[in-house]
Amino acid sequence: MPSGYRFVIADDHPLFRGALKQALATLADDADIIEAGDFDSAKAAVSGNDDVDLVLLDLSMPGASGLSGLISLRGIHADVPMVVVSAHDDPETIRRALELGASGFISKSATLGGNHEDVVEARSS
Repeated sequence: MPSGYRFVIADDHPLFRGALKQALATLADDADIIEAGDFDSAKAAVSGNDDVDLVLLDLSMPGASGLSGLISLRGIHADVPMVVVSAHDDPETIRRALELGASGFISKSATLGGNHEDVVEARSS
């Protein structure tokens, strides 16, 4: 993956944010990775950075309920790819997230190894 990317990881669990950050760092050594532990921080990160290349967004975090966070962030930057990362991985939730503009969906129960390709694919779409 080329250098110079800026990613936003929005998840209220520090351990999971760390795992996602580690996975992204293996894709782009010099990527700027912004972490947000609540929705207000995620919203500020997206609205304050016009050059965000990808947002990884948890559906369940303080300040947002369900798909409302995705809808709100898509309203701020509709052209930024947003991948939902959630433990709520039932088919209906996945379908609705994609219908509402998510570029992809990564289940928190997925193995970390397969997510590299998912992130690259979402970023290039």
